Amino acid sequence: MNFLKTVKAAVSIATSSTYDIDWKKPEVREAAVAHWAEVKAAADPALPLASMRLTKEQNAMLEKLLESKGVFPDAPTDALLDGLPEAIPEASLNRIVGSIIDDCLKNHKHAAVVPAAEKQ
Repeated sequence: MNFLKTVKAAVSIATSSTYDIDWKKPEVREAAVAHWAEVKAAADPALPLASMRLTKEQNAMLEKLLESKGVFPDAPTDALLDGLPEAIPEASLNRIVGSIIDDCLKNHKHAAVVPAAEKQ
């Protein structure tokens, strides 16, 4: 019984991060901004586990990007979008929000989007 649970968990992990997203591309950034509410909703619950998976340096960078609030802001800033690929490994980004970004890149076109926090 435990063997089956282990196999199911391994398959789930392997299939959950099948997205090949370059998080530094402008179109990925535009997709993240356009779908920020979805990204935030998917990513915030994963943040408490981050300290167990990230290096000390990555944790410090993420803490700085989140301004010590423990959750993503309601609107992304350029600094946050620039820093996320450095603070969180691509495999983790793909696993947590890859489906949102991948769907957007395949099915939607957005004009260049300026983060709401930068408009103010």
